[in-house]
Amino acid sequence: MGKFYSMDLRERIFGHIAAGHSCRAAARVFGVSASTAIRLASDQRDRGEITPKR
Repeated sequence: MGKFYSMDLRERIFGHIAAGHSCRAAARVFGVSASTAIRLASDQRDRGEITPKR
């Protein structure tokens, strides 16, 4: 099972995306996979939050 990323990291990644950068660029900057950054952006758009799912 994968690990949870901290809320601080999640907020920084989403902030970078919200500032107009691509998800892939945010992934490179913060050292996470592109799918993680894409999933965080999708969670914010669909659920309105970036907290980990159960």
